[in-house]
Amino acid sequence: MCPADDGPNGSRSDDLSSAARLAALERQVTTLSAEVAALRDAVPMRSATQSLPAPPASLRGPPRIATADLPPRIGGQAWTRVRSSVHAAMRGVEIESLVGRYVTLLFAALVILMAVGALIKVAVINGLLTPGVRVGFGALAAGLVGATGVYFHRKGEVRYANVLLALSLAMVDLVAWGAGPRLHLVPTVVALVVVDIVATALAALALHDESEFLFSVAVAGALSSPFVTSDHPGTPTTLLVYGACILVGALRAVRQPHWLRAFTVLVAGALFYALAAAGLPAVQGWHAPYLLMLFAGACALGALLLAERAWRGNLSRAYLAIGLVGLPVGWDRMLLSPPTVTLTVAIGVALVTFAALAERADAQPLWVPSALVLPVLSLGIASTAVRGDAGRAAVLAVSCVVAVVSWQLERRRAEDERAGVHLLVGGLLGAGAVGALLWPFPLPLVAGLAGWGVMLSLAVRSERRPFALIAVASTLGAAAASAMDQLASRQAYAYVPFTTRSSASALCAALGLAAGSATLARGRGSAVKSAERPTRLGIVIGFMILWGRMEVARAFNADLAAFLLIAYYAACGVASILVGRHLAIQRLRLAGLALAIYAAVKAAVEASEIGGVALRVGAYGAVGVFLLGAGYLYRERRGEIDSTSPQPLADASSVRRATVTTDR
Repeated sequence: MCPADDGPNGSRSDDLSSAARLAALERQVTTLSAEVAALRDAVPMRSATQSLPAPPASLRGPPRIATADLPPRIGGQAWTRVRSSVHAAMRGVEIESLVGRYVTLLFAALVILMAVGALIKVAVINGLLTPGVRVGFGALAAGLVGATGVYFHRKGEVRYANVLLALSLAMVDLVAWGAGPRLHLVPTVVALVVVDIVATALAALALHDESEFLFSVAVAGALSSPFVTSDHPGTPTTLLVYGACILVGALRAVRQPHWLRAFTVLVAGALFYALAAAGLPAVQGWHAPYLLMLFAGACALGALLLAERAWRGNLSRAYLAIGLVGLPVGWDRMLLSPPTVTLTVAIGVALVTFAALAERADAQPLWVPSALVLPVLSLGIASTAVRGDAGRAAVLAVSCVVAVVSWQLERRRAEDERAGVHLLVGGLLGAGAVGALLWPFPLPLVAGLAGWGVMLSLAVRSERRPFALIAVASTLGAAAASAMDQLASRQAYAYVPFTTRSSASALCAALGLAAGSATLARGRGSAVKSAERPTRLGIVIGFMILWGRMEVARAFNADLAAFLLIAYYAACGVASILVGRHLAIQRLRLAGLALAIYAAVKAAVEASEIGGVALRVGAYGAVGVFLLGAGYLYRERRGEIDSTSPQPLADASSVRRATVTTDR
């Protein structure tokens, strides 16, 4: 017990502390009562006849947990948001607001324009309006609509004012077209300048108000001015230079990364200009064949230098993709251009391409497809400047080096996906360089592809993404396909198996497949998990079986070739069963069993056509012996055959002894 509890002093102290606590409690109650009274006086009392509100539903029964308050499932969050958005959009109030804010203004503008058009038409028919008066009235109407928009903008009605200002810009375009190319009252250049000034003013106002709608309208109006102020937009050079200036200037002005509609307007405008320039008559000059590619490269470079950081990568890649239109358009003329000019343009486009691919942002949609496709632009340009296999191989080799350097840079930045894609591109370009250089020489071609595939296998071992495995499979697959093609091109029954140059090519391909498989088996990265051990071994063994089949199928003469082929299938089947049992790979055992059975069927069907009796009997006997061997291998019980790990030698001996004892 505490000392304060002993003796009279302790009791006295307890009484004092209790009295103090009671006094403090009374003071707090008095204060709360005063506050409640003040609140009662501030709130008007209901009349005696007014009914009290009903208690909430949550108090009329046991408490329940509303399902809307529960967090949605992780997999259904997107569907929940979409459903709530649709329900909110389908409410009557929202539809009414949408129609009231936009549809009414749209129909009002349409009806007003129709009224003005009808009035002008009647006046022109009756000779009341001269061309100058018509243009003047149009300019006055555009000015009044624009002034009304400015008035509402100053009053704070920004959305309504922006619609009026956009309508004013459309009217200015119409008036400029009438005053310039239609009626020839003013020079076309003056009409173009007027439209650009109005569009620039609207763009400045849009940036001040942060209005994406008004900015998109202003940019679209500026881009459309060459087409509405002239009967023909001019030469392709003039049109693309003007479009590039508008697009780059808009990039310099905009600073809102979330303006998706503005992004769409910029990309669609660039595509429209590229298609329009492609449809115009060709111009003369060194730049004529590369005009569309230069336009795309200039817009992409402007995006990299001037655009908002969140826009740089996506917008520059979109512009470069538009440049692909220029390859088929200028291909024939690029073949006749000076090689130095072509290579200079190709190098410049390649630098812009890899700079766009190196740009980083939080969201990079379609980056992988663009990394695979966009290098085609610079490669297509450069390929027209070189002549011969060595030149094409050099271009592909240089591009391969650039891709490999990009792969190393992305690895240092821990960008696994980007690094894997760059290695894939570099691997394919390297294989293309080997193929272009060695195409006239079959045996060196297969050896070169096989060696390059093994080098790629070494590079893939530490990768975390499986993209580069595609390059390994493509390169080694190309080597194997070339070897098979060489084997199939030999004259039938005029060669000794495994002694020809084509056999040497097949040997190089087999060694490449085996070395690549062994290299991947020692890999530490997660990418090699996509190439499992049974798959790798199955590819190597399958190629070797096909190689042997190509060797014996048309060797020596028809009878001997038929005998060798039947015996070969049976031998391969038994060997596959043996290897599958030793390595504990069920799929390999099943493939061997299928081959053995196929050899038996082939012997039963085709061996009777062999002319020599000895070869015919030998075919039957060989297949029978091999099938007996296969049956002997499957004499164990199913549990022993399906074992997933090889047994030690002592265990295998004990199993055999136990099996023999059981059979006895």
